[in-house]
Amino acid sequence: SAKEKAETSSPDDADDAIRANATSLEDRVLSSNPLLESFGNARTLKNDNSSRFGKFIKISFNTDTGTIVGASISNYLLEKTRITTQIEGERNYHIFYQLFSGADEQVLEKFGLEGGIASFRYLGNRATLKSRRDASAFVETMACLDQIGVSEEGKNEVLGIIAAVLHLGNIDFELVKTEGGNS
Repeated sequence: SAKEKAETSSPDDADDAIRANATSLEDRVLSSNPLLESFGNARTLKNDNSSRFGKFIKISFNTDTGTIVGASISNYLLEKTRITTQIEGERNYHIFYQLFSGADEQVLEKFGLEGGIASFRYLGNRATLKSRRDASAFVETMACLDQIGVSEEGKNEVLGIIAAVLHLGNIDFELVKTEGGNS
């Protein structure tokens, strides 16, 4: 019973619980790096995995045990223009290609992505920029989202936002003149 467990638990049991939680937190902190790279790294002419952002990770430790008790990550200087434009031979952020290479057909259809990479201006309307690693990196990215505690619904929302960004890039605007000369 809970009462017996409380009576038989020792300080070592409490330390084990703290270590288990810290390990989980350590795993989440470590999982954040590949996740951030998916959304913040891109292939450039000089580097296949070039970081287009900076990050500062602040980690708090328990001074008695040396275990991680807290962490926060700040991102800065994201190269926003990469979303809309890349020079020939470069790619947008990895997450876009990972989605097309790693997601199943149902997911692609759900978000209107069944036309593939070549259907999206933000990906340069080029079908040849996939990497052999994109499919496995998508699995890793989804596992990282699991590790940091994102629900299935949350993961679908993230994928929906990624798809929405791609669809926004395909919107055309027209200048329409009215009788009064205003548009």
